[in-house]
Amino acid sequence: MKSLIAALLLSVAAIYLFVTAPPPLPDESSSASNDGPTIPVKVLLDSANLVNAAARKIYTERIVSRGHEASLSFNEEWRQPEVESGLLPALFLREVASELRKQDAALALFLGSDQPISSSNAFKGEQIGQFEALTYDQKPRYFEMPSLQLQVGLYADLAVAPGCVSCHNEHPNTPKRDWKLGDVMGATTWTYPRSTVTDRELRQGIAQVYEAIARAYATYLAKTQRFRDAPLIGGHWPEKGRRQLPDVETFVAAVKDATAPSILNTAVLFQ
Repeated sequence: MKSLIAALLLSVAAIYLFVTAPPPLPDESSSASNDGPTIPVKVLLDSANLVNAAARKIYTERIVSRGHEASLSFNEEWRQPEVESGLLPALFLREVASELRKQDAALALFLGSDQPISSSNAFKGEQIGQFEALTYDQKPRYFEMPSLQLQVGLYADLAVAPGCVSCHNEHPNTPKRDWKLGDVMGATTWTYPRSTVTDRELRQGIAQVYEAIARAYATYLAKTQRFRDAPLIGGHWPEKGRRQLPDVETFVAAVKDATAPSILNTAVLFQ
């Protein structure tokens, strides 16, 4: 047990070093014996969720909310060529999930709800009961879906911004129109095909989440450069009277700054 805890501490320390100065991943040909003892998949799921949650918070507060003050628009039709808008926060998460799939990552992401605007986001099977339990105490739920051979981590998705509440309440397809701040609107769901991970798999999974976030944000920036009044992209964030956006490096650096200290605490989650 002591050796496993030590290995876990070394693993999260390695993640911390990745966050602050990304090293290359070990060569694929390296033997499994070099990966050390296996680690509960819960550590990977929790780490991935905290990184994604931080990115989404930064995107919501510093890009969308501040962007509105700088006359930037965001809506669900953002992909349409004629629409000069960016991704809503929930769609940013969906884009991150898509970028994970493009990397052929074993780790997968899904945003579900029992009151979804889109039926594709509705919970199914055991997810329904697990989500009902989560709404009472807002604590993560971990379970297995044998039919899909997946380990699942379910994390409360709260209404944290007025814009999120008004958007859902006013949407023509919403099944619920009385959302308020602090409500559990759904759950961020992470899945992985095994109950344990190696040190290398843990580091690789976290690396893929950061990469997916970077690619998702890059997609948004690329769209803005097709606007008739394209915002300036550089090292600054949008604010009232300043139609500007941080570049990918600046955005990801903010995510890393917000998550690097917390990632070290994932060792505690194993206990």
